[in-house]
Amino acid sequence: MTELLLARLESHMPLEPADRAGLLALPAQSRQFSARSSTLTGKLIDNHVHVIDEGFACRYRDLPDGRRQILSILVPGDIIDLRQFVLGGTQPLLAALSPLSMSAIPNEKLLKLLETSPRATRALWSTTLVEESISREWLVSIGKRSALERVAHLLCEVYLRLAAVARTTGPRFPLPLTQSELADVLGLSTVHVNRTLQELRKSGLITFQSGMVELFDFDALATLGLFSPGYLHLRDPGKIKPVPA
Repeated sequence: MTELLLARLESHMPLEPADRAGLLALPAQSRQFSARSSTLTGKLIDNHVHVIDEGFACRYRDLPDGRRQILSILVPGDIIDLRQFVLGGTQPLLAALSPLSMSAIPNEKLLKLLETSPRATRALWSTTLVEESISREWLVSIGKRSALERVAHLLCEVYLRLAAVARTTGPRFPLPLTQSELADVLGLSTVHVNRTLQELRKSGLITFQSGMVELFDFDALATLGLFSPGYLHLRDPGKIKPVPA
């Protein structure tokens, strides 16, 4: 579904009609992964880039004793292997956090488009730079933010990333992560994540049930999490954040 790729790119910069038409014309093979928490490493098609259509995935790193750090969350519209497309080499460890649907685009077809579309090239480059910006912000969270600030910050970030590709419903959005997986994202214990989510619920800022989050006051949550959307480099984040009822 290259429409999602187009939406992701245009969330960062506008494209010309010819760029849009070229992206929408890219051939794409649909891939399905029905099981959550299954490894994706070695299961993607060689010489293709993969765009997530539905579901969540993550990049991660395991330690010898079995502990895991989730390095990034991949949501609909994200490109899994753009770095490999540019640089080659092996893919970091990948896992599905939910059932996944992806579109696999042949490298040669994408490369041919980019040779004639410098603006599309710049847009793809921007998505990689935004990923690096998100990684820096996550490092700040793990190093300096409190548990409450970390959770609030992550919820604000995921909401805006999904809203930018029309994957939210008002103030509600999917977050199909277990508390253990959230702990692996945030550098906290599962018990600490559970207590922090309870505190946010009791404060009246969120509900989180069956993989769905609802935000009752985005601005208050952003203030609590020391969240500023600038690092996401969205064209107009004010238009996509939820409006209080």
